[in-house]
Amino acid sequence: MFTNTIARQMKVWMLSALMAVSVSSYAQDKPNAENGKKLYEANNCGSCHALDKKVVGPALRGVHTRRSEEWLIQWVRNNEKFRKVTKDPDAIALYAEYGGAAMNIFENLTPANVLDIVEYIKTAPEPQKAVAVVADANQPKDDSTTLYILLVLVGIFSVVLLILARVKNTLKRVASEKNREELAALNAPKKGFFEKILPGKWGKKNPVVLALFTFAILGGAGAYYGFEFSITEVGVQKGYAPKQPIAFSHKLHAGELKLDCKYCHSTVEESKQASIPALNTCMNCHKGVQLTDKYNGEISPEIKKIYAALDYNPEAKPGEEYGKNPRPIRWVRIHNLPDHAYFNHAQHVNVGKQNCQTCHGAMEKMEVVQQHSTLQMGWCIDCHRNAQVDVANNNYYKALHEKAAKDIAANKSKSKYFSADGKVKLTPAMNGGLECSKCHY
Repeated sequence: MFTNTIARQMKVWMLSALMAVSVSSYAQDKPNAENGKKLYEANNCGSCHALDKKVVGPALRGVHTRRSEEWLIQWVRNNEKFRKVTKDPDAIALYAEYGGAAMNIFENLTPANVLDIVEYIKTAPEPQKAVAVVADANQPKDDSTTLYILLVLVGIFSVVLLILARVKNTLKRVASEKNREELAALNAPKKGFFEKILPGKWGKKNPVVLALFTFAILGGAGAYYGFEFSITEVGVQKGYAPKQPIAFSHKLHAGELKLDCKYCHSTVEESKQASIPALNTCMNCHKGVQLTDKYNGEISPEIKKIYAALDYNPEAKPGEEYGKNPRPIRWVRIHNLPDHAYFNHAQHVNVGKQNCQTCHGAMEKMEVVQQHSTLQMGWCIDCHRNAQVDVANNNYYKALHEKAAKDIAANKSKSKYFSADGKVKLTPAMNGGLECSKCHY
């Protein structure tokens, strides 16, 4: 036991001596803050650390006053080896404080690189504090009196104009009584509406008949438009892209990061519904990924909304981060089929081998999700008539495969299972995919 203690102590002395040599040899050059910033960003330090705020890891500003250069180099490059070999009490305590969540190993960084990063942390500008604006009690407040006075004046002038118009008509009639010709012209029957707009004898037709005829024409056109609108627009939300309570980018997650759709929509292969991802699914990543490097050390505003909904406090002690008042996110539904239409995601994804893009469009390119297809009955029928069924690799279609094989063997090229180009064609329509009861209760 005594021999093991001496051996372990020798390892500690040797490691400390090596680090001291490395640091002393680098101390000849001045640390470069600009290079440290590049290394800080290249190694994604900001995903777990902020300069002035505790996030996944501790705040980094002032770290050079809390730890020696030798300590920081050993911790950053390989904190696991540092804890296990040297048994450093500060390293062990820091590891325990953050619930045993060890920092990544960065042996790709040289001691000089680590000191460059420390120099960047030392020289990074502090965030500007928001200046509270105090309202001046003597400052004049907005007064709407002028607006109200103008509205009253407009009302008064409108009434005066109406009165003057009536007075003008009355005076004109009184003046015409002295001249019989003017009085006769004033009292002469006036032309009706149709007589003014229709030429010749058409304007002199019975106004009731003309009114009915006009109503029939306009009513017929309106009925046709209403029918066309009802079957092509009502309930169709193509292009509908509402603002969601949390701005989630499919372009980033499914496109750039290549996340599988089924990671979030986990029931799409087993259930009628694709499911709305639980916020705990988001936390699988965003408990650590907080994008603080993009928001001046603050957690991303959208990630804060996830934390607020889960009543999660990232600064709380391990085991106490979650509060007792979580609340659901009120997502706005985009794809909304009518109640009388039945659609099963598992049937199409697991059995039909359809991609999400078949119905939903290129989701991996959408910053804001929108409805890509009409999802109307005609659109579904066209797909059932034209989509090719993979029967060779799908036991679900075993009966259809056998039926097609028998028909082809009996009728050769005249079989209905051959398309115009001479290739075998098996569609959902041939398997009962156009039966009303398949999609309607």
